Amino acid sequence: MVRKISTIFIMVMLFTVISKAQWTYEGVWPDTNYKGGTHGIVVAPDGKVWTASYYGTNGYWPVLVFSADGTTVDTLWAITTGGVTDSLLGNTRGMGQDEEGNILLTTAAPSRIYKIDYQTMEGIAMHVFTEIGSSPTAPGVSDDGTVFVGPVVGGGTTAIAMYDVGLSYLGNAVVGPANIARTMEVSGDGLTIYWTMFTGTMGIDIYTRPSVFDAFTKTDSIFYGMSIETAEWNPVSGLLWVSNDSRGYDSTKTHLTWYGIDVTTNTIVDSFTLPSPDPLDPVDELPRGLAFSADGNTAYVGLFGTKYDRLYKFSKATDVKPDPNTVVEDYNLSQNYPNPFNPTTEIKFTVAKEGFVTLKVYDILGKEVANLVSEQMPSGAYSADFNASELSSGTYIYTLSVNGVSISKKMMLLK
Repeated sequence: MVRKISTIFIMVMLFTVISKAQWTYEGVWPDTNYKGGTHGIVVAPDGKVWTASYYGTNGYWPVLVFSADGTTVDTLWAITTGGVTDSLLGNTRGMGQDEEGNILLTTAAPSRIYKIDYQTMEGIAMHVFTEIGSSPTAPGVSDDGTVFVGPVVGGGTTAIAMYDVGLSYLGNAVVGPANIARTMEVSGDGLTIYWTMFTGTMGIDIYTRPSVFDAFTKTDSIFYGMSIETAEWNPVSGLLWVSNDSRGYDSTKTHLTWYGIDVTTNTIVDSFTLPSPDPLDPVDELPRGLAFSADGNTAYVGLFGTKYDRLYKFSKATDVKPDPNTVVEDYNLSQNYPNPFNPTTEIKFTVAKEGFVTLKVYDILGKEVANLVSEQMPSGAYSADFNASELSSGTYIYTLSVNGVSISKKMMLLK
């Protein structure tokens, strides 16, 4: 089940995240055949990547579903809920997940929210918006399954509204949130709303309530000047990640950078930056999608402009443990242990001379499926853990490359 991390767990994990975070840009994903307009990305519990565009295709706004290795699983042109089929005729406004990992899709014209079973791809529930007073943002979800959706254009009588697990309206959380927002997030306990804006003062307005029986009030505003169009929790670290683009007026924040915020202190502790796809003409280079894999080590991002590729991929380098008890005489790559494995295994290697080291995993067709190490390392003996929870059973090849030396071995994943 997809759950937000509790505050206690965030505090326990935070030191590891800060000291070990190292993100590597992996490039366009899955390939250059899919172009932008991204308006939502979700990674389901089974590792499949769901994404949809603001721009239509032949009068429809389909949802694309890819496997973790980048192959196409399905394209959804319609959603059937309770025997009623709705063609996806309204532009996508955002995507999210419920407390069990099912997909939440918001659309405009018609203004709706769908809950879709991530395994069967059938609709679980659907609601037509009449409460929020504007096109809907991407949703936020608390641990008890309460869904929060805000108005893209705030102010006046517009509202951040709440819905139960069946998408029935529960009431308003906040009336008249400021400015314009594409997305929002809510804490796992449902007591804090993070309203993320890219107009006006920009930044994040924070609304809190003492308990689920109390009303929300605005209690803080942070990161003025950040132009935020995407927000997402990392499911392992518990950091709240938000984007910034060139419209922001905070000169300390950079274009196409996503920042990881420790919400216990409201400080930035991690970040990664997407290289500008078109630095000479960066029209519509607006970040409108972010999703993390279940282990928190892979991030998918997307841009709004139609000339850009649909998704881009980042990976966080695996923690590499040195082994001071091993005498290093040469470059060596050991057989992984255990082998066969499910889903984790350890890979040991030695580096005879300092250099830039990569340790990558490929499927049997030669497609890269994991980047375990990509950094400058001194000579020594090391081990790296590989988690293949999002991959299918089969034979994989792992390759160590350093100082012109390349060594490969095979391993078997059995689920």
